[in-house]
Amino acid sequence: MPASAPLPADFFSEHDVLPAVLDLSLAGLVGYTPVTNAEGMVVDLAFAYLNPAAQRLLGLPARPATTFVQHFPASLTNGDLARHRDALLAPDAQHFEVASGGAGPRLQAAARRTGQGLLVSYALADTPPPAPAHAEAELQAAELRNVLLQAPAMICVLEGPEHRFQLVNPAYQALVSKRPLLGLPIAEAMPELAGQPIFELLDDVYRTGNSFVATEMLVQLDHHNTRPAELEKRYYNFTYQARRDLRGQVAGILVFAYDVTTQVQARQQVEATAQQLARLNQQLDVSNEELATANEELRAANEEFLTNNTELAHAQQALRVLNEELEVRLRARSHDVQAALHEAEEQREQLRQQQRLLRQILGQVPAAIATLVGPDHRYSFFNDNYLALAGGRAQLGQKIADRLPEIEAQGFLALLDEVQASGQAYVGNEAAVQLRDVATGQLVQRYLDFVYQPILDGQGQVQGIIAFLIDATEKVRARQQATAWQAEALAAAQRQAQAREDLYQIFEQTPAAVGLLRGPEHRMEYLNPSFQALFPGRELLGRTTAEALPEAVAQGFVALLDGVYQTGETFFGRELPLAITPPDGQPAQTTYFNFTYQPYRENGAIVGISVFTYDVTAQVLARREADQQRGLLHTLFMDAPAPIAILDGPSHVYQLVNPAYQQIFPGRALAGRAVAEALPELADTAVPGLLARVYGTGEPFVAQELPLQLARHEGAALQELFFNFTYQPRYNALGQIDGILVFAYEVTDQVRARRVVEENRQQAQALADELAATNLRLRRTNADLDTFVYTASHDLKSPITNLEGLFTALRQQLPPEALQAPLVPRLLSMMDDAVGRFRETLAHLTDVSKLQQADGTPAEAVDLAALVRAVRLDLAIDLAAAGASLTVEVTSCPTVHFSAKNLRSVVYNLLSNAIKYRAPDRLPQVALRCRRAEGQVLLEVQDNGLGLDATQQSKLFGMFRRLHSHVEGSGVGLYMVKRMVENAGGTITVQSQPGVGSTFTVALPG
Repeated sequence: MPASAPLPADFFSEHDVLPAVLDLSLAGLVGYTPVTNAEGMVVDLAFAYLNPAAQRLLGLPARPATTFVQHFPASLTNGDLARHRDALLAPDAQHFEVASGGAGPRLQAAARRTGQGLLVSYALADTPPPAPAHAEAELQAAELRNVLLQAPAMICVLEGPEHRFQLVNPAYQALVSKRPLLGLPIAEAMPELAGQPIFELLDDVYRTGNSFVATEMLVQLDHHNTRPAELEKRYYNFTYQARRDLRGQVAGILVFAYDVTTQVQARQQVEATAQQLARLNQQLDVSNEELATANEELRAANEEFLTNNTELAHAQQALRVLNEELEVRLRARSHDVQAALHEAEEQREQLRQQQRLLRQILGQVPAAIATLVGPDHRYSFFNDNYLALAGGRAQLGQKIADRLPEIEAQGFLALLDEVQASGQAYVGNEAAVQLRDVATGQLVQRYLDFVYQPILDGQGQVQGIIAFLIDATEKVRARQQATAWQAEALAAAQRQAQAREDLYQIFEQTPAAVGLLRGPEHRMEYLNPSFQALFPGRELLGRTTAEALPEAVAQGFVALLDGVYQTGETFFGRELPLAITPPDGQPAQTTYFNFTYQPYRENGAIVGISVFTYDVTAQVLARREADQQRGLLHTLFMDAPAPIAILDGPSHVYQLVNPAYQQIFPGRALAGRAVAEALPELADTAVPGLLARVYGTGEPFVAQELPLQLARHEGAALQELFFNFTYQPRYNALGQIDGILVFAYEVTDQVRARRVVEENRQQAQALADELAATNLRLRRTNADLDTFVYTASHDLKSPITNLEGLFTALRQQLPPEALQAPLVPRLLSMMDDAVGRFRETLAHLTDVSKLQQADGTPAEAVDLAALVRAVRLDLAIDLAAAGASLTVEVTSCPTVHFSAKNLRSVVYNLLSNAIKYRAPDRLPQVALRCRRAEGQVLLEVQDNGLGLDATQQSKLFGMFRRLHSHVEGSGVGLYMVKRMVENAGGTITVQSQPGVGSTFTVALPG
């Protein structure tokens, strides 16, 4: 059985049934014809027909003078024109929502192509508008979406397991310049993220549904879309939040991020500056210690001294060769041109002969013939028959428009233009034309059979048109007279048949489901294809509703039909669900319908019900999806880490405040209060003026690190806070400013950190200056010390030699009896000892002076084991005399990079001191070890000797420091060891305990 059948003949008992049905229809029906541009693209729609319901819905007259875009200019941006154009190009009916109803509710539309036009059925004029709460929710969702799109924070929506970009706001797009993102998976759009944790984090959020929050995460992107990619290190705070569909399944991810690179770099700079300050302080402490040590050494030295006293040539050759080649080609080309000109002249002569012959032939043809040349169609030839037809007005060289002006308004000049432009001939049969009679000046109706044939030149270009015309006036008038009576006889029948056919076609082609149910059992007498498509695979025509659609009985639809049939009152259904069982045995699917049950009368009695039905399942599901999206947008808005607020009206009342914004002012009530009331301390700042300017001019305002005196808590003391924020105007449906969108975040810590950096920089500079001055004093002190040591060791040698000579002379001059006196030999011996000690001190001072001058002694690879064996031989007598044991373990350090002479002196002094300062109650035990650790060579000398207390350890390495009077020595050895080790970049330390022993550790660069 076919999907639909023609309407019953008795349904059209009157010839005006079609206008009546269209006038009564509650669905707005509009017929459009496409408006195309030069490329054939549909750019607009012209109104061809509107029934009364459509006129009321769209606010248009029956015959609008405007086009769709002219009446609804917003359709270019809100997608309405695109949806209608897509329906015109689609093979099947399309259903969608449109906003072209102006200030009224959005309209439901079902559209289908009919012939070359588009038939659109709109929802009924009395469709109730959205509930106030729903409308307010949609407005709030639109505001939130506007905030998120215009916010300076980076926001995007990723869809599916591949994380395709579904929405990207400008701030996020700016991350990668103009690189395309929408519709692409993030792995394809941002391939440089491979190897970074972003993809794994997104996969985890999509898989688990758990949100992820990152703080100051390092992300490297190619921000300027360069080739090859140049990755830049930046830091971001961002949130990945799972987005769920109506079933609660994860469908995508909402991303909210903002750049904190400046803040991170500022903190890193603070930390680096702090570390630099610590190093400078440490260096200053070391320098102060060295200065104190030098001063102490200088004082000790002073005390001791007082106590004692062709390419261009190749290029030119290539150029000459090229010029010669060009000359040869030019001569050949000139010869070809001359030959071509001669051939063209011969062809023109042949053409002139052919034209003369053609003119003779055309002059004898009984038809009217003329040739018109050029784009303005000037006469170049016409025969006598054409001249007679034109009333003698044709004239060679004149425009046809000037000689026969009356034909322009009748479209004949346009036909000439079309043939001239297209190169395609045009054939007219019995075309009506009105030509002016020269004698009377009146227009005379004539009928012509004619051909406009383009005249082509040798290159196939149109250079003119030849017109062949035959006067068919008498033939047409005879036929018209013969058929006039037939047209009059058939007119009425044709009008009635056409009315039936038109209504049938409207019902057949409308995307709305239309049906006619006959009798109290509601037998399906007529169904259009859209109605049948609602129940595929079912036999409907001729069956009762209860038989064909048993689920309609169980769900109450047949009861509604009974009520309409009995009462005669029309029933309007709004988004009522119907569970339809598919023919393949699949589970029932719920479909939502808007429908009208309207009683159908014959002779005043109800005989049936007409049904107009719209499938609004997509609309219902889309609204649910929109509700979910609105909830997700609200969640994203409220969960955003950046502070966001919406100010309403000229008083700037806080309409919406997210938690991040409220956190700036904990405990202060903001929502529902004007800014001036909620934050009165802003009255004397620039904020009121900025808000007024944005609200008045519509120009956004962006502030960077604006300082404000604010109180975080109600009544608390004011403090200086810094903010980056954007004021963006909000527009209502009429395009008027009705509020301000605020996107802000506090940068007080960032500004203070930068100030700390600056203060630390100044402090570091001051410390560096102080360190430089201290080092200068230290160098001067060391220079003085070196000068003193050198002077003392050099200048005192002569006096000591003189004293020794005087003592020798005195001993020779003394009488023998004096030498026998008990006291004299003792005094002479004491004087010899004093001079010897003085000479020894001078020798040590000479060694110190030489040590200062030998600071730059180059290091060399020293065989440590061999060096220790040599020192052990030098100390063999002392070891034997003391009964000491020496243990050596240096296999871990086969070679040491150091001055061989200085390393021998270090080992010798440490070992000899271990023997010299032994404990009297036990045999000396000395151990020398060497090991490598952390890039250093550690040389240790351990003994079980006298040991040192803390006070003695602090003075141990001073010049001329003797801590044990019972042992001979000058106190210079350890001073020299310390200087040699430190001059080479090493250190020497001691760990000691009185009565237990000491361990000296020398650390040398490895």
